[in-house]
Amino acid sequence: MKQVSAMNKWCTRPWIYFGLCITFLMTAIILFYWQEWSVELKIIAAVSALIPIHVVEEWVFPGGFHYQYNSFWHSDQLDRYPMCRLSDMYTNLIATFMYAGFTLYSVAEGEVPTGFIIGTIGFCALEVIIHSMFGIQMYQRFHSKGKQTIYGPGSITAYLGFGVFGVILCYQMMGRTITRTDWIVGTLVVIVGVGIICVLGPETIIKKRDNDYAFPSAGYFERFLN
Repeated sequence: MKQVSAMNKWCTRPWIYFGLCITFLMTAIILFYWQEWSVELKIIAAVSALIPIHVVEEWVFPGGFHYQYNSFWHSDQLDRYPMCRLSDMYTNLIATFMYAGFTLYSVAEGEVPTGFIIGTIGFCALEVIIHSMFGIQMYQRFHSKGKQTIYGPGSITAYLGFGVFGVILCYQMMGRTITRTDWIVGTLVVIVGVGIICVLGPETIIKKRDNDYAFPSAGYFERFLN
């Protein structure tokens, strides 16, 4: 019998539990400083807290985000390529720590840099757009098998979590002066921070058709495959 590595075991549920500990910690900090922190700072910290909850919906209840993600890229190995458990673990933990870092930096500076706010609005918008795209694709694919909505794993937390955060930040930005530097920082947050460091970097380095980090099932989509 092939021995399962410690990293492989970590990439099942333990890392998710670790992420939820960060959620608990960030939530406790937000509540403790509720009266002192600005709305923008609360949202930046809340994004860090929400990401592990978003993962629970994508991986566990109901799970199966990888199936729609890999389907989007027309993969012939939907359980592990290009997204596998290892790459998605890195993606989400890096994003969680990145926003925790943004929170600490903003606290040290005494305010949230406008560029961070712009970047977070972009990140939240991308979550909504991407889950909508995947949802529509899977609806078209499985409508004949009984799928009635564009829901996909992660959609609820994307719409009601990231989507709501993005709208609140847009409202907070009304009347604020935005400089060229702010736009540059915001763009870097989305493209470099989220796009390259969180998503493309881990996935490009790790993706292999014969990797040992396959997802055990299609989760939510199993009902349409039988």
